Amino acid sequence: MTSSTPRHRPDLVIRAASIPRPDGPEQVDVAIAAGRIVAVQRTGNQLQAADAPVIEAGVPVIEADGAVISPGLIDLHLHGGFGTSFGDGDPDGIAVLTENLARRGISTVQASLVSATTEQLDAMITAISGAVGSRPGRATIAGIHLEGPFLSQDQAGAHDPAALRSPTAADLELIAAEADPLTMITLAPELPGVPELISRCSELGIVAAIGHSNGDQDDFDAGVAAGASHVTHLWSGQSTFTRRGPWRVPGILEASLASGLTAEIIADGKHLPPTLLELARRSVADRLVVVSDATPGAGMPEGYRYPLGTVHCRVQDGVGMVDGQQVFGGSTTLLDEMLRLLVQDLGWPLHEVLAMMTSTPAAVLGRSDLGVISPGACADLVLWNPDLTVREVIIGGRRLGRDDQPR
Repeated sequence: MTSSTPRHRPDLVIRAASIPRPDGPEQVDVAIAAGRIVAVQRTGNQLQAADAPVIEAGVPVIEADGAVISPGLIDLHLHGGFGTSFGDGDPDGIAVLTENLARRGISTVQASLVSATTEQLDAMITAISGAVGSRPGRATIAGIHLEGPFLSQDQAGAHDPAALRSPTAADLELIAAEADPLTMITLAPELPGVPELISRCSELGIVAAIGHSNGDQDDFDAGVAAGASHVTHLWSGQSTFTRRGPWRVPGILEASLASGLTAEIIADGKHLPPTLLELARRSVADRLVVVSDATPGAGMPEGYRYPLGTVHCRVQDGVGMVDGQQVFGGSTTLLDEMLRLLVQDLGWPLHEVLAMMTSTPAAVLGRSDLGVISPGACADLVLWNPDLTVREVIIGGRRLGRDDQPR
């Protein structure tokens, strides 16, 4: 394996890092320049080859000594953490949140918003838009994910049922006006006007994700025909099969598992038991995406209280719970913790889990420059200790905590 972009002078070289592969780890050297990966070669090959970067004296070298290297983790579904919600729109809180995420090896996220009125969504999108993009030492906000309000009241989960509705003309105007920062919308295809909205999302380059839906196979198929390409958190907010006389009719869950769409799981060990996680792994395979669905309660102590829109939640037994109900209020677990759970506790292959957190979510976003270790890709990288805790993080080619000093 030898690959490189045209000749560069690296800013940083990582030597003897291990990329997990299906047939075993591959030890590589990685050269970085101007925030991009410029060469990846097997350790022992000469990076000074004719078309490879020139390494001069004084170029920093990280001796990985065989440590696992991966792209930075990508979370498509994250509402907040460390006491901050993206919906608050607080620049200082978002800065602290994204700095803390970067320390955990999470380099890219979608800022997810819960259901609200058109006016409230407009205000939240406006407040967050300025934070979309990359910042030194922070996780990049790739865009904004509207989880609702075009969801089924029967599958509301932690969303306020009073906020859920079919799309209005005002909603369509808002989405068209804010198409640039919007990257995903979760919606229920059985609601009036939603298939048309899905088609409009496709035209605008916004990923339409099916979720919080009480529909059936026909509704799912109508959503896919209109342009839906992704499924929001399997089992959570999804109808299952029903019977019409002797006939079994697939619900959104079964339709999702049998489809060719990418689909999410919340792998916090709370939302789904190991059997369902394994069923998702076998059914969805290389289209499976691990998301946190993390809330402001992530990184906060037991008993911490936080809002999800107008719904009040608390951290209880390591997960978010809606006050006064036996309903999950999002998770309090971040992707790096889910990585350890899936690999160490459930025995999933490391290369598979990393793909679920890097290259597959990047593909959902249509970002070929993210989630891979190859020339031309963003130099967002993580070195992992043997216990899969973070050893070192590189964001945009800069060593976190060395080149940048986060708060």
